[in-house]
Amino acid sequence: MSGERPVILLAAHGERGGAANNARLAGLVEEIGALVPEADVGSVLVSVEGLVAATLDACGSRLVVCLPLLFSDGYFYSERVKPHFDDGLHRLGKPLAMWPGFAPFLADNLALRLISRSSDPRVVLVAHGSKTSDRPADAARRVAAQMQARYGRVEVGFLEQAPFAADVIRDVEAPYTAVGLFLGAGLHGADDFDRLVATAPSVAAAAFTVGELPGLAALAAAEARSMLRLSAWK
Repeated sequence: MSGERPVILLAAHGERGGAANNARLAGLVEEIGALVPEADVGSVLVSVEGLVAATLDACGSRLVVCLPLLFSDGYFYSERVKPHFDDGLHRLGKPLAMWPGFAPFLADNLALRLISRSSDPRVVLVAHGSKTSDRPADAARRVAAQMQARYGRVEVGFLEQAPFAADVIRDVEAPYTAVGLFLGAGLHGADDFDRLVATAPSVAAAAFTVGELPGLAALAAAEARSMLRLSAWK
């Protein structure tokens, strides 16, 4: 393996609508770079065809550990990212939603927002879903099941498939909270999620998306360090 500095590559879908400037992704690159100074940190948008391959080519012989900031192992993970890591030269992590620390991280952040309440409200986990694959929905349900041990009343609603998030939020018994499995402040993470919360019949006790959480960089940095340590023994 080359003695050059390793690269931590954050792979994200990229924003459409909303802010559409990928500012949250850029902020994570900067924060993780400060937390893991022994590596160079960059990002790649998996929604741009051919960009993952071009980015890896630009890294040359340097070790690349890729953290997919994706919420399932669906199309963008399995078709746009994973094939470029099959040669064994670099290291590909699991999607963000499948990291062991992800569900506890969400639960901890939710607890901080509910610290003044005497009892925990119901939780509605809002995810994208898919019309063509079960993988995105399955991943969201796994996160919900992991949070269930702490909150006990977690439901999942989707933007692209039933049960639709708007229906789940409409029918949920208050008090409730809404947690969006979205990274960016684009079409889904801002436009769709904000509209769901704003038009709900009752006001949410808390509402936030994953991309808003200040501890996300630390979670990703810990995952990257773990991958770098494993790579040192390969």
